Amino acid sequence: MKRNNLPGIAVFAYNRPKHFKKTLYYLKKNLNSKKFDIFLFCDGSKKKNDFNVKEVHRIAKSLNHFNSKKIYLRKKNLGLANSLFEGISTVFNYKESIIILEDDIVTNKYFLNYMSTALAFHQKNRLVGSVTGYSYTNPQKYSENLTYLSQRHASWGWGTWKSLWKNMNWNKKFIKKKMEQKNFKSKFNLSGKDMYPMLKEAVENKIDTLDILFNFNCFILNKYCVCPKKSLLYNIGFDGSGIHCKKGDKVFSNYSKHFKVTKFVKLYVNSEILNQIKCSFQTPLFLRIINKIKKILL
Repeated sequence: MKRNNLPGIAVFAYNRPKHFKKTLYYLKKNLNSKKFDIFLFCDGSKKKNDFNVKEVHRIAKSLNHFNSKKIYLRKKNLGLANSLFEGISTVFNYKESIIILEDDIVTNKYFLNYMSTALAFHQKNRLVGSVTGYSYTNPQKYSENLTYLSQRHASWGWGTWKSLWKNMNWNKKFIKKKMEQKNFKSKFNLSGKDMYPMLKEAVENKIDTLDILFNFNCFILNKYCVCPKKSLLYNIGFDGSGIHCKKGDKVFSNYSKHFKVTKFVKLYVNSEILNQIKCSFQTPLFLRIINKIKKILL
């Protein structure tokens, strides 16, 4: 592996070869993608002779194009949270920063350049805990910047730093104790009313997810997520194929195939933008769908 200062790309896959192949195809189309080191983490099967899992492993082995490649084929099924935690920790044995994707994310060609530049630019900003290529909202009304801060950290196409990761506390007893503190729930829910219920389910082992635990750690450390004005990626997993995605679910974003961030500035917390994101997660799903249809028809 030729050493470079670029973030490592970590891609996590399980049993969706078509999605995995598409994710890798668009990653390779990214500008300067050949300069990046890629780490592929393929979870093991829950049953014997799972053809889809074997096909995912075959795709991983056949991948070329990148500066270097490391493959981790799990013999046992770790589940999403454990797979992500172990994989991210592994990449930090080699890299100081990381770009994380699951096997159902399609990116535009500017995604990797945006992520690597944003991670380098914001590394010393004490307010920043992560960077994402996903946009929760279009903050045009409140800011002319091409990026903004969100209290809610995205799990689709995101990145962070080794220096922050090693200071995080994943102990669920510790998390439960923090959750019992006065006003914790109301403050944690400032990024959406679904946040506290998700955290509660995670610490009670009712859902297998790492992102809400990452959100918790950033919350207690007062860290925000850098988001682009428009999404540089979209999710193709809401077709019933994913373990954590229900068929028919729609998550609308302002994805743009041609959007790129041409200028980075030091960011500060904008209460109007935070409130805009919070309100978007208070609207029932069916109303969000209706509102989206109205916008298309008008």
